[in-house]
Order: sequence, then C-alpha cells, then structure tokens
Amino acid sequence: MRSNACNDRAHAGIARTSFYRVVRVTDSSEPMAGQTVLVTGATSGIGLEAARALAGRSAHVIVGARDRVRGQAVVDEIIATGGRAQLLVIDLASFDSIRRAAEQLSKSQDKLDVLVNNAGTAVRRRQLSPDGHELTWATNFLGSFLLTRLLVPLLKKSPDPRIVNVSSEGHRTGRIDWNNLELEHGYGTFRAYANSKLAQALFTRELARREPGIASVVVHPGSVATRIWSPAPKPIQWILRLVLRSAANGAAPVVRLASAPDLQRVSGRYFDRFREAVPSPAARNDADAARLWNLAESETS
Repeated sequence: MRSNACNDRAHAGIARTSFYRVVRVTDSSEPMAGQTVLVTGATSGIGLEAARALAGRSAHVIVGARDRVRGQAVVDEIIATGGRAQLLVIDLASFDSIRRAAEQLSKSQDKLDVLVNNAGTAVRRRQLSPDGHELTWATNFLGSFLLTRLLVPLLKKSPDPRIVNVSSEGHRTGRIDWNNLELEHGYGTFRAYANSKLAQALFTRELARREPGIASVVVHPGSVATRIWSPAPKPIQWILRLVLRSAANGAAPVVRLASAPDLQRVSGRYFDRFREAVPSPAARNDADAARLWNLAESETS
C-alpha cells in the first residue's frame, strides 16, 4: 500500500484544483490522420456519434459492438461517407469476449492511439453476467478495466496514447461498500449505475498513477438521451426525452478529449463536459482506488 505522502505527491495537481478550473475544453476539428481509435458501445447514442465524429477527423475508427449486424452497419456508414472503419465484436459483460477482442485487435493493429471506454448499461432487475458478476458492475466497470489492461501494451506503441472513460455526474451518489460491492442486498437500477460510475472514476485515477505515459481522463458528457435510460418507467422516459441533450451533443466533449493536441499530457482528471471539474470526495480516495484496482485485477484474471 502506498503512503499518504506518495498519494499526495501523485495527485497534488488534482488536490489543489478549484471546483471549475480555468482549463476549458472546446470543440474543434483537429485532424487525426494516421491515428487509430477504438470506441466501445459504438452502435448507438454517444458511442455512435463519437465514432462518426472521429472518423470525420480522419481517424481510423474501430467500432466496438456487441451485435455484429448493427456494428457492421455503422462501419458501412462510415466508409460510405469517406471515413475509415472496421468492426470489433466485443461484449463488455463477458471476459471471454473481451479477451478475444483484445487479442484480435493486438494482431491486426501495430498501435492504438485512443481507447474510448463508452459502453455501458443499466438494468431494472439485478442480473448476472456470464462470469457471475452483477451485470451493471461487470459491463460498466470490470469489462472496461479488463479491456484497458489488455490493451495497454498496444496503447504504449502510440506516441500520444489516450484513454477516455465516459462516466457520469451520477458517480456523486455512488458508494464503495466493500461488503456489498455488487449489490446482493438492496439492489436498485440507479444505485448500481452510480456505483459503477464511481468505480470508473477511481479506476481512471489509479490508471493515471500506474501508467503515467498514457493520458487517462474521465468525462461526464452531460445528461444525454440514450438507450441506457430504457429501464426507467415510460413516463420518466418521456420526461427525459424533453430535457436531456442529444447524443451528438453528448459526444462532443468525448471527441475533444480524444483529439485535442493541448490535452496530450492531461491525465487523472475529471471533466464535466468542456471544463475540468473536481469529482466527488469518494472519487478522490486513493486508498479505495488502489484497493479497487487490486480487486478488479483479481476478479478479471
């Protein structure tokens, strides 16, 4: 376990950050010719719009999709509009699927410049993944953790490797309960979602410490109308459609973090759309971040 002094030194820049820093991240169209980007959950919502936008910046986009038919449709669309894309079939809820996809990608690409961990889920009733984990926890956290860990060697072959983890302001209501991490007791859809997003923020923090050569950030893209809200009751869904942002609007800060030259060395930080912000105190707990990493490593080995 690291000392508190070491923790303070590792994250001194974060600790001194005011709630909203001067650093602002605005949309732009920096070309990404020669760069390869993997976007998970790229068949709908933020993932789809991010894949389209990154292809429009001349990046070679790897479309990460659980459904082969829907994923190929996105690839075909990008190619038809003059972009470069290929399909990677991957189910973030299945460790076997993740390992196969990572192996396939490592064999087909000489480097990976950007990994966008976007795939996520929320389910009304507690379900288990193929590996026996609560489905939201498995998809939103453990799956992204395993994929990232397996792709670190490929990312290190890039001169400017980046990881963008798509999280949520919902992480502020999350709680790391070491005796009930996967909500065997007291399951709730949004409780499970918030906990997984808190875990993702902690993962990003620890990843930045362990892999200083890779710029790793976490972003809240805004409250966006995507399929992830489908477990909500129908009246709530109707209301959400009226007040939430479009998926294209939500993808804009993700694309910016993946492409902006001025963010090459920014790591371990949390962004609320286009500006850097301070995440919840729970998301800045270094001891929890290290412990969660070790637990995830054990669970996915």
